[in-house]
Parts: sequence; C-alpha cells; structure tokens
Amino acid sequence: MALALQEYEDSLCSGCGQPLHESMNPDLLEEWTTMDPHRCGSCTAIAVAAEVNKEASHPGALRYVVGLRSGWEDRLAARAE
Repeated sequence: MALALQEYEDSLCSGCGQPLHESMNPDLLEEWTTMDPHRCGSCTAIAVAAEVNKEASHPGALRYVVGLRSGWEDRLAARAE
C-alpha cells in the first residue's frame, strides 16, 4: 500500500499537485486555468502572527498553534440567521 501511494505521489507535480502526464504535456500548456482564490482562515492567522513577530529574535523558528476562538459556533449561527 505504501509503495502504491509513493508511486502515485511521484506521478504528481510537486508544485501544483496535478498529474505530470497532463501538467507537463506541451499540447495542454495553454489549456490550464485557475479558479478564483479562496482564503484559508488558519493560514491567514499564521501570516498575521508572523507579521506581528517579524522583528523577534529568529522569527523563522517560531511555530504558531492555530484554532478557532471560543464561542465561534454561536457567532457562526448568528450570522446564518
């Protein structure tokens, strides 16, 4: 099973995750497009924290633990009403 997974992952582009036989095909070069971007809230929180701490000693060594704020369920439900 592990070997099959490795073989599958090796068949994908390391940059975009698309199958190499399609993404590297010169006949398909002009056929690729993108959809509108979507923002990841967790990645946004990490980027904001990194910006706040950019002057810290060795900022690249900082690791950020992310999670939803307490009470998020209630705030989400209130927006849906």
